[in-house]
Amino acid sequence: MRKIGVIFSLCLLFYSCEVPSSSIKDEKTLRSLIDKALNENDEFAYSEVRAHYFSEERLQDFCYYAIKMANKYDYPDAYYDVFRTLTLTENVPIDSLDNKTKCLALYYLLKSKELGSEIGKYDMENIFPDSIPNSTYYLEEMSKE
Repeated sequence: MRKIGVIFSLCLLFYSCEVPSSSIKDEKTLRSLIDKALNENDEFAYSEVRAHYFSEERLQDFCYYAIKMANKYDYPDAYYDVFRTLTLTENVPIDSLDNKTKCLALYYLLKSKELGSEIGKYDMENIFPDSIPNSTYYLEEMSKE
């Protein structure tokens, strides 16, 4: 009987570790959350939209909203989301991206840190183990091409 309890507990543990599905069930609710995020700088609505698009694995669709939120409101987490969507969409290491895309992704990563976001800390330490450059460096690099 004890073995059954252990097996049942393990099954529950593994089941609960699955990626949660989005709580957004219809297009009208999604559109409303997108509008709140982009028009009212609603960070909670933005995080709901992010969760929806990531759970649906629609990173390219989400990238537009992340760019808008980052550029319009200087929202640090949105800057990091742009970095993530640019790098995860290609599903290759950042060094394998074409130079302009790599520079753009690194600009958004560094800008997220400059604005106070901590969520990109692990990526930052892996990409820049010695010293962290300024985000504008990568904008300048991108414009050279």
